[in-house]
Amino acid sequence: MPRPSARAATWASARSPRQSPSTLGVRRAGTSCSRAASLTEPLSFTLDGERQKGVRGDTVASALLRSGVTTFTRSIKYHRPRGPFCFAGSCGQCLLRVDGVPSLLACRVPLEEGMRCERQNGPLGMEADVLRASDFLFPKHLDHHHLLVGSQLLGRVALEIARRLAGLGRLPDETGAPERGTVAHAQVVVIGGGPAGIAAARAAASEGAQVLLVERGRRLGGSALLEIDPEAPGPEWVARETERLGGVEVALEAEALGVYPNDSAEDGQARDKTDAPALIAIRRRQSLLALIADRVVVAAGGVSQPLPFPGVDRPGVYAARGLLELARTTGVRVGSRLCVVGEGIELLRCARALRTAGYALARVVDASGSWPFASGSDTPEPAPDLPFLRARNLRARGRPVRELRAESERIACDAVAVALPPAPLHELASAAGAQTHFSRELNGFAVSVDASGRTTVPWIFAAGRVAGSSGAAGPQSGSAAGTAAARSREKR
Repeated sequence: MPRPSARAATWASARSPRQSPSTLGVRRAGTSCSRAASLTEPLSFTLDGERQKGVRGDTVASALLRSGVTTFTRSIKYHRPRGPFCFAGSCGQCLLRVDGVPSLLACRVPLEEGMRCERQNGPLGMEADVLRASDFLFPKHLDHHHLLVGSQLLGRVALEIARRLAGLGRLPDETGAPERGTVAHAQVVVIGGGPAGIAAARAAASEGAQVLLVERGRRLGGSALLEIDPEAPGPEWVARETERLGGVEVALEAEALGVYPNDSAEDGQARDKTDAPALIAIRRRQSLLALIADRVVVAAGGVSQPLPFPGVDRPGVYAARGLLELARTTGVRVGSRLCVVGEGIELLRCARALRTAGYALARVVDASGSWPFASGSDTPEPAPDLPFLRARNLRARGRPVRELRAESERIACDAVAVALPPAPLHELASAAGAQTHFSRELNGFAVSVDASGRTTVPWIFAAGRVAGSSGAAGPQSGSAAGTAAARSREKR
């Protein structure tokens, strides 16, 4: 089969009801797919009516942190203060009302001039923590199902209060006309633009397949851009491989919402391009694309996990990988003195990467044993330059966090970074029927695949951390999955 033309492109927007990804408005992909935005143009926006400043290239979250704002929202029911944790759109602790639209992920919303941002669930002001009294009034728990049920009148009052406490945000200020959906077709769709996804897309294209690479972020590279693992691909690898994506279309800032069987296909086999076995829902800002595909490669990477200790959900506790992403893409650092807690080789690698990114390390705390599932990666003896401490009993104090208690030691700090192996993002594949298994090393469920990357669903392949491969093995698994996906398409 002839090799596709050397045209790597970035999908921009949808314009007609049915089209191929190549007609959706494209620009050539290259270093533009892996380079951070220029952070020079100042932007002005408001938070709860107060003017704030950011720069072009910020997200709403990075702009607020740049201004010293750490409390973004309050939890449901108890309205406790919450701040961003993962910076990847997974933790749900940075939900804001933006331009009248409720509960948007601040870490995923690009900052624009004149944006109106409001924090939610703070009727008495975001700094007023009056509902903290519930900790003293109900030291065990607040059973709102049976609270004041002895009186019909008081029960109605309690129910109304409970409804308000359990809510999150208000309805939008106005509802515009829904965006028109678009249907497109691709032979092989790769979800995730990290090392495994890049390798899968390139391998599938080299087999002659029409390939669309979908990445929810602003650039390709994923974990490789963080330079955590010295044995894994780095930014140079990403730049080089991105330039070699001949024939691959790249959809940046496009999120795959779900992978589904296409009801128009019979027995998973396609008669023509309209009834290929896979249907993928993709969102890009206000647009929605229904993408019909012959084969899908899920290489969505992983998501940072919190370590369960008192105070871990306070503003000022962040995922270590999230802080690295923030520093490398926007230049924002949350304070100067950092405590890094976690376990395994991930702890030491993240600590060193954060130090390289400009943080002073107050302590590097090995909390092995406090996490219910050990990562399977023992923490080796640390380098002498790391302020290392072993402690199981941790507690974060302050809002935002200003102290970490590790056993009997009190450590002054500006923030706490949690470093645990990212859990595989298996949901897109598993929700479509692919089997999973628990990975002790990755502390989560990975998709079960054979040597070629094929899952238990014939038209779904998985690669990278999603399939249990990390580090240097990620691109290898991506190449295998991309090749197998393209070749299996020819055999149907």
